[in-house]
Amino acid sequence: MRRVALFFGGLGNEVEVSIISAQNIVNNFDYQRQRLILIYWHKDGSFYKLNKIEQVQSPQAKQRLDVSAFKKYFDVALLMTHGRYGEDGVLQGVLESQQIPYSGCGVLSSALCMDKAVFKLLMAGQNISQVPYFLLDFRRNSPKERDLIVNKIKKQLSLPVFVKPANSGSSVGITKVDKWNKLLSAIKLARQHDSKVLIEQGVKNVREIEVAVLGNEKLVVSAPGELGLNQAFYDYDEKYKKGRMEMIIPACLSKQQILKIQSLAKQVYVLADCRGFARVDFFIENNKIYLNEINTLPGFTDISMYPQLMMNSGYSYTGLINKLIDLAV
Repeated sequence: MRRVALFFGGLGNEVEVSIISAQNIVNNFDYQRQRLILIYWHKDGSFYKLNKIEQVQSPQAKQRLDVSAFKKYFDVALLMTHGRYGEDGVLQGVLESQQIPYSGCGVLSSALCMDKAVFKLLMAGQNISQVPYFLLDFRRNSPKERDLIVNKIKKQLSLPVFVKPANSGSSVGITKVDKWNKLLSAIKLARQHDSKVLIEQGVKNVREIEVAVLGNEKLVVSAPGELGLNQAFYDYDEKYKKGRMEMIIPACLSKQQILKIQSLAKQVYVLADCRGFARVDFFIENNKIYLNEINTLPGFTDISMYPQLMMNSGYSYTGLINKLIDLAV
C-alpha cells in the first residue's frame, strides 16, 4: 500500500488555513487505497510525524522527523502548505533533495507564481491583460524612489486601489484603500508580510472569476466559478473566520466568455510551467477580462473554490485527492 505524507502547517502566515485544508483531506482520504501519514511543519522549523491532526497543539520531541529520514516513512507527499515557504518552492526543493515525488508545481513554477510581481511581469510580456499596478520594492527602492512611486500612484491610479504583499495568499496583508490618506498605512501593513508591495488599480463593478486546472500534460479546465461580492472585499477574516464568502458555481457567463476564460487559464498554467493543479483567478469589468493571479496550492477548506469547482466538473472529493496524488512528480 502506497504511503502518502500529508504535509501541512509551515512557517508562513497561512498556517490556520493549511490545518483546515489538512483536516478536510483527513476526512475524505481513501484509506482503502493508500496509507496516510501526517507530517506537521511546525513554526520552529521542524517536521513532526503525528498520529492525529489534533496533536498540532503540542507535538512531542519524539515525533520530530529529520528530512533525511523522509524516505523511510513515506513514498509520496501531498502538499497542503499554503503561502510562503510551503507554496513558493522552498518545501518543494526540500522534497526534491530527498528524491520524493510531491503533488503540485515544481520549484521554479512555485516560486514564480507565488511572487505576484514577477508573475505579472511574465504575463505582461505575453500581452495578457491585467489591471494597472505599481511595485514598491523595499530592498531596492530608496526612500526617495518610494516617495516618487507613491506620487505616481496617486496621479495615475484612481480610488479604490488594493495594496498587497507580493508574496502572500488567502488575502493576508491586503487592504482596500478608498482614501489616499490611508495608502501609507496600507503599504506598512503589506510590508510586514513581504519586502515587495503591489498597489493595484481597483476595478469598479468587478466580478471575481476563478477557474480550476488539473493535470500535468493532459489538462482538465473547470467551468468558471464566481465569488459573490455582497461584501466590499473578502479579506482573510471574511473568508476563513466569518465564513461569509459566497461562491456561485458555475458562474453566470456567456458561452464566449467561458471559452475565453478557460483558454486563458490553460495558457497561463502552461506559461508558468505548472503541473498537478492550480487555481487561476480573473476580474471582469464591463465584459473586459483581466488576469488577477494564480494559486499553485489553493485551499482545500469547506469553503475553498478549487475543490468545489472540480466537484462541479464531476470529481468526488476523495476522487480528487486520489488524482492529485497520482499526478505527483
